[in-house]
Amino acid sequence: MYESVNHQKKQYATSIIDSMAANEMENYGKYSWGNPDSNPAQNRIPMIIDKTTAFIIGTGPSLNKIDMGKLKGQKTITFNRAYVAFEDWGFDPTYYLAIDGNDIRSLYKDINKLVRNSSIERFFLYKLTDNQKHLPHHFQDLQFRSNGNIYVKSKKIWLLCDNNMGNESHPLLHDIETDGNNIHTGILPNAGFLGLKMLYHMGYRKIVLLGMDARYNDDFNYRDVGVDGGAYMAKANNDANHFRPDYFGTGITFGKPNQETIIHIWKTFMQTLKPLFYPELEIISCSEGSNMNGFIDYVPFDTIRF
Repeated sequence: MYESVNHQKKQYATSIIDSMAANEMENYGKYSWGNPDSNPAQNRIPMIIDKTTAFIIGTGPSLNKIDMGKLKGQKTITFNRAYVAFEDWGFDPTYYLAIDGNDIRSLYKDINKLVRNSSIERFFLYKLTDNQKHLPHHFQDLQFRSNGNIYVKSKKIWLLCDNNMGNESHPLLHDIETDGNNIHTGILPNAGFLGLKMLYHMGYRKIVLLGMDARYNDDFNYRDVGVDGGAYMAKANNDANHFRPDYFGTGITFGKPNQETIIHIWKTFMQTLKPLFYPELEIISCSEGSNMNGFIDYVPFDTIRF
């Protein structure tokens, strides 16, 4: 299913990107995005869905503008606590991915229930290595689990193992090696990009981004949350960063938002790496108002031909 990493290709990519990204990195975190939908692909040929098409279902507020029923029977991947809406959508996604350790510890029982009972074909889950540093209140239902026992045993689970070669200025898709159900790759701090990487290595070449808003307010600035190191714990169902107020709702522990990092990863990939190494990959955004629409073609969802 997966191809081994091409080390020559990666080394070449690294040298090229080091050179091309140096100037951009001087202004990292200082971008001015302007009109988020300033890149509407008005004259582009509508994307026609085929067997190489997959939908990345993000969890931003713009997802509420999507007719999710049209995605039933399509190839989809989603993340984290999106499962609270599966019943409303009327389908389970094809794939599921979670990489944030704070989220996983807070949701692990729900994730295991999905593994046992849902029709999801594959789960891409971060291989945790630091549970011993966390207290029971960091875990769902206050029940501590060791690193090796947090997930149920299942052939549907693929463990994402960080090879510590990930770099936000070198967001590659081909840096993958496998060992059984272990996937060794660079883990960047964005589930959506890791989702793209998994889809690419399963052969998908037409990617549609839904609810991928890359637009966050720091929860500490607008609602009452507990602070625990690099994580927050919600005290009410008033999450404004996602498509449901209960997404990271009462009692859920989650990582702090990282808007600028997410934008930097995707912008570097789309403007530098994709043209060089993945020209066959077509990516469009149907995420209205996304901060990424300035460098990814924005296309209204209703123009897609199912």
